[in-house]
Amino acid sequence: MRLFKIRIMRDFDRLEERVRCWMDNIYEFQETGVSFRPPVDFFETSQGLVLRMELAGVAKEDLSLTLCGQELVIQGRRRPLHPEGVTRFLCHEINHGLFERRFRIPGAVDPEGLRAQYQDGILEVFLPRLAPLSRRIRVQEVPESE
Repeated sequence: MRLFKIRIMRDFDRLEERVRCWMDNIYEFQETGVSFRPPVDFFETSQGLVLRMELAGVAKEDLSLTLCGQELVIQGRRRPLHPEGVTRFLCHEINHGLFERRFRIPGAVDPEGLRAQYQDGILEVFLPRLAPLSRRIRVQEVPESE
C-alpha cells in the first residue's frame, strides 16, 4: 500500500511540473511574441556545461546566441516551408516562427572558450569551466608584542 501512495505522489509531482512548464510557455509566448519553444538537453560534464537544442529546419543564419553575464540567450526563427500546389493541410504540426530560450549558467564559464556547432538540426553549445586562478600566498611572520 505504501508503494502505491509513493507512486501516486510521484505522478502528481510530474503532473504539477508539466502544468507549470505549460503555463510558463503560455506566458512566455504572450510576452515575447515567440511562436514555439524548441526542446533542450542541458547537462554538465567534467569539462564544463553542454547545451543541445533540437532545431530541425532552422537555418544557421537564423540563429543568434548571446552570453550576458550568467545567462545564455538563444534566439532564432524557423521559416515555414509550404510546398507548392497544396490545397489543404490534413495535419499541420511543425511549428514555425520566432523562438527564444534563456538559460541561467550555474557557475563560472570561460567566455573565450565558448563553442557552438550546428549539425543535422541539433545546435550544441559548449561552455567550458573557468580554470581557477592559482597564486602563491606568502605567509608573513607577525612580531610578538611585549
